[in-house]
Amino acid sequence: MKRYLSIASIACALLFDGCAYVRLLRPSALKQLTPEMVELVNELPNVDRPNEAIVARLFAHGGLTRASLAPDGTMRAAIAVPENQYIWRPAIIVMPTSGELQLDVSNEDQAHHMAFLPNVGERHLLDLPPHTRGRATVKLDAPGLYWFGCPVSNHAGRGMLGLIIVKGDPPAAAKLDRPEQEQPR
Repeated sequence: MKRYLSIASIACALLFDGCAYVRLLRPSALKQLTPEMVELVNELPNVDRPNEAIVARLFAHGGLTRASLAPDGTMRAAIAVPENQYIWRPAIIVMPTSGELQLDVSNEDQAHHMAFLPNVGERHLLDLPPHTRGRATVKLDAPGLYWFGCPVSNHAGRGMLGLIIVKGDPPAAAKLDRPEQEQPR
């Protein structure tokens, strides 16, 4: 009986070892499951296919947070530039609906940075000298993906890119009247 039990356990181990989900249970993988990563993994299925890969790459740059709704209807989120990293942390902000978003941005780095932010009409530019903090209020009036970055030198090229995801359904006038198309891989 012991021989059959050990053969069965070896077969199960080999079967499940090839499964990607079981590999997630390794201690080295579990320690990477920060709240920011869990938020991102939970959000990715809700992003359209062409943008999924781009959004997924931003996790390595800082994770995801959800904007909180204040009593006055304004949404709020905080992002930071960690010291010596040239990233936004978190790099992705999710708004539950369109509206005003107040961003509290802190520059913990020794380098000068700026936040070039999306907005209805003209973009906002927030100047962030070393070890300072600033606030900007942007209005995003439609669902979609809105990119932001640091225009100083080549900081965006080095990883200082971020994304605001505004959830919700697009207005009827913005919807296409054709069947969904298969996307290239």
